[in-house]
Amino acid sequence: MDNNGVNEVFNKYNVDQIVVPDVVKEDLLSIIEEKLSKVGFYYRVAYRVKTSDSILNKLLLKQYRIEGSPNEHKKMQDLVGIRVILYYEDDVEICKDLLDTIFATPGIWETTEASEYEFKASKVNGIFKLPSYLSKNISNPMLSEYIDDTFEIQVRTNSFEGWHEIEHDTRYKGSAFGGNEALARKMNSILATYELCDDSMVGLIEDLGHHHYKNKNWNDMLRCHYRLKFENEPLHPYVEEIFNKDNELAKQFYKFRRGKLIKQLCLNVYGRAAELTITNIVRIVNQIGPNDERLNDAFVKIELEKKEGASFNRRRRFEPFKTLGQYKVFHAKTDIDLNNLSIEDAFRKASNLIYSWVNSRFNEVFTDIPEEVANYSNVSPGYSVMVNYNPDKFEFVENTTHLDSNVATRLWISDAYIRKNGDRLEFEVTNRYAEPEDRFRDSDNILFSRPNFYGEIADNIGICDVEKLKEAVKYVDNNEDFENLVSLVNNKDRRFPVVVFNAEGDWIEEFDINYFAYLVGYYSHIKMFSNKDQARRFANDFGLNMTEYVNSITVFYPDREPITSYNSDIMDSSYEVIKFDKKKYWNETGCRAFRRQLVADIRENNIIDR
Repeated sequence: MDNNGVNEVFNKYNVDQIVVPDVVKEDLLSIIEEKLSKVGFYYRVAYRVKTSDSILNKLLLKQYRIEGSPNEHKKMQDLVGIRVILYYEDDVEICKDLLDTIFATPGIWETTEASEYEFKASKVNGIFKLPSYLSKNISNPMLSEYIDDTFEIQVRTNSFEGWHEIEHDTRYKGSAFGGNEALARKMNSILATYELCDDSMVGLIEDLGHHHYKNKNWNDMLRCHYRLKFENEPLHPYVEEIFNKDNELAKQFYKFRRGKLIKQLCLNVYGRAAELTITNIVRIVNQIGPNDERLNDAFVKIELEKKEGASFNRRRRFEPFKTLGQYKVFHAKTDIDLNNLSIEDAFRKASNLIYSWVNSRFNEVFTDIPEEVANYSNVSPGYSVMVNYNPDKFEFVENTTHLDSNVATRLWISDAYIRKNGDRLEFEVTNRYAEPEDRFRDSDNILFSRPNFYGEIADNIGICDVEKLKEAVKYVDNNEDFENLVSLVNNKDRRFPVVVFNAEGDWIEEFDINYFAYLVGYYSHIKMFSNKDQARRFANDFGLNMTEYVNSITVFYPDREPITSYNSDIMDSSYEVIKFDKKKYWNETGCRAFRRQLVADIRENNIIDR
């Protein structure tokens, strides 16, 4: 305690140590919403954790656990808060009673006291004990003596939901109406109008129900009177026929107290949920009300017909399995570089790199997998490995499958081979996944996934597509460089695109060509002119615009016409960046947007079946 009577532990540092994990939100909302949905309320829910500033301000204001303060024996109870927003005013009390049955102990409620002379926003707030497994997940190392393991539930109508917060902030957190009695009365009048709106909405829908009663429109009469979130299934013809013959019986269902029905539904929230159909609601009301024999007989008949239909459906439920769709996410057919290694050493080293990847990924699934490269085959639910290793014939084949750790319906498939072809060592890799064809796939945000061992072989041995691929820019500076570029572009055996840069402006620094080469250099050739004469020669030979070529990017995809983008194309680009894993989105513009689009185009071209 300092000289001003303030507890020294009430500080920003201690408050910032409080961490409420997402599981608290997810589980509390799930527990509450399951019950609200079973009853059929029209509702919304909101969740919040108090901000650090709000926690600190409340601790300082209320002086919890401070000797002599009004809250000497109390703790802060609303670190976590949930607001249940209902659409009908007469649901508030019923919802409050339902919430009392959900957790270990009923809530401790605080409600607005109605006054003939003063009006305040309607308040129904309850304090509940957090389930122990959730309270244990909350980290509060410094202030656990001052903050209780409880949470607050506020029940509001939709009309009051927003304005209550404003009224709370102006009256409770501040003194906005101090000395402004006329404006305070005006605020009270507005709040009273909202209460009148709540009552009027219920009255209007009841009047509409009475209109349908007079017109013998039983289906809409029941919907209006009971005001639940019904399924879109009309009243059964058997029941409708009985009501048509006996309007007085139908009137009993119109006059039956809605609250009594909902309380009956509340009793069922811990078992199988009642079907929220008009027909089933008539059945429940009949059980606790009229108990009409004609309706009882009709419901027996309806149930028998339903069982017969269910039996027929069960006989037909064995549908054939459907094949999974397969989607390529990377493909490369290259040669392994033999400039620095013999073909024997290159084969052995490349095989070891692939096998090392297989072993590290699967050794906990298949505990008998050899440490050193060898023939191996095994299958386990969700996983398979097949390695065929024949060093005498210079052949290595890898096929593996594994489940996706995040997407339960997705299976990943990796295929790779190394084989000798004359004096060359061919290396081909395909990575793809399989999943149900009806699963949503965003065609604008394709998956692209290169297996790690492809990069390992490229880094440690080298891979070639006519010439060696590098995650670096290759500069064209002289005649020899130019002739090599032209030869590469025109080579019919080339499988990867050639990307040629001409850049005299500052945009190339922002574009970051080195980062671009790092991203795509192992499945494309990145060239840049460093000699103006060679750049002009290239522009002339390949038909570029001679006034704009100095700032341009030309892409030569195999078996396609070249695509040239000039300065205006590059600088006027925009690209939507979507990070699904981080739930982030933004719109990139300018040359970096063009870089993103170019990377996406190269990757999309890589996985196109040709």
